[in-house]
Amino acid sequence: MFNQNLDSNRPLIYKKNEVTYQKYHLYKKPYEREVFVIKDYGDDRGDPHKSIALFEAVKDHFDRFKIAKIVKEINKDNILLDSDLILIDKRGNELHLSGCSCGFAGTGSHGTVEVLNKAGFEIDRRFVFCSKGFTLFHPNEEKELYGERL
Repeated sequence: MFNQNLDSNRPLIYKKNEVTYQKYHLYKKPYEREVFVIKDYGDDRGDPHKSIALFEAVKDHFDRFKIAKIVKEINKDNILLDSDLILIDKRGNELHLSGCSCGFAGTGSHGTVEVLNKAGFEIDRRFVFCSKGFTLFHPNEEKELYGERL
């Protein structure tokens, strides 16, 4: 299923375990290797339960996730453009989950907590509920970068 040659300008749509998503390949920068991106897609976009189901359905296509982030972009008209939970694996591949958010105690934030903990980030829900956005390193990544905490 994932061994097809993909045109980076035309994402392919997949359905697995009742979850619809798109996958495409891209070069982040011309000198870097190609990575793939999986995003949730369709009418279910923005549903935390569907984002969790997508995570479960495709997590085996990724190496260990090393970074998790939510960047809330607001345009000049004060409209929220993007606030997906983005998980980046060791190879630079990305999983975008539109149903996972932060900054309040709603279902989107609960989805974020569940996905991050399943991915091994060991996060407390209060952090997600109170964050306006974040970039986290996986605990194993922190150990590699900074050594053991005392």
